Amino acid sequence: MRTDLAMESKTAAKELSGIRETKEERDGILITRIDVLEERAAKVLDKPIGRYVTLKASPEDFMDGDRREEIADMLSKELRAMARDAKNMLVVGLGNRYIAADALGTRTAEYILVTRHIHMHMRDVLPEGTPVTSAFCANVLGVTGMETAEVVSALSLKIRPDLVILVDSLAAAGTEHIGCVIQCNDSGIAPGAGVGNYRTMLTEKLLKVPVIALGVPTVVSAETIVRESGAQPAENRKWNEMIVAPKDIDAVIRDLSRVLSDAVNQMIFGEQYRSLEKLLR
Repeated sequence: MRTDLAMESKTAAKELSGIRETKEERDGILITRIDVLEERAAKVLDKPIGRYVTLKASPEDFMDGDRREEIADMLSKELRAMARDAKNMLVVGLGNRYIAADALGTRTAEYILVTRHIHMHMRDVLPEGTPVTSAFCANVLGVTGMETAEVVSALSLKIRPDLVILVDSLAAAGTEHIGCVIQCNDSGIAPGAGVGNYRTMLTEKLLKVPVIALGVPTVVSAETIVRESGAQPAENRKWNEMIVAPKDIDAVIRDLSRVLSDAVNQMIFGEQYRSLEKLLR
């Protein structure tokens, strides 16, 4: 099963020791927290040891401005619990901005309030205690000729943040999760893994700094769609090499990038967010 979602891997694995799972529903949003505690469980799930939190809403929730704000607020609280009181943060948007289904990371990074340059050159403009933030769109190997891990690790070494937040489009094993499940974790991310294009995993060990990975599934394999229809994929077709996105993917990315960026901005700046937004934009 090809998926970036820990909740899908956990469902497929059924009963498995070394995992702690809790669920709660808040204002119609299902929040699932999965802690992978042991190496054996990590291997079965194909997910590193760490905490994985998902927020599941309906597609209609993300079309409503007020509901998007509520979801962003819930997500910001989950992110804050993983942030370890960081004051200097680097937000990296992963993926290919020229492919709609893969543009979630770069679109999100573009909406992050950045303050590092102001701290360096106009410090008095900012309220006391304003965190230092930077944002970067990493793009992909085929565009830059550089591995994402090389670029992000070099940038992290130069910037020296307390925390790196990685945002990327994900892949799901079920069509019901496309565009309506947000996942964050503190274990890192392997860019492209969900579609079989494995690159070096971005982790705290590699970057020498804590990481939070954040994303939403935007694609599934064609094989998934065929199987959900009740049919069996023909053996002579390479179904699993075909990746499918919904026809309204541009609108999905537009709405979700604002939810993710609002959540990250709220997590970073707290009650200062809205006033800083007016100041910096």
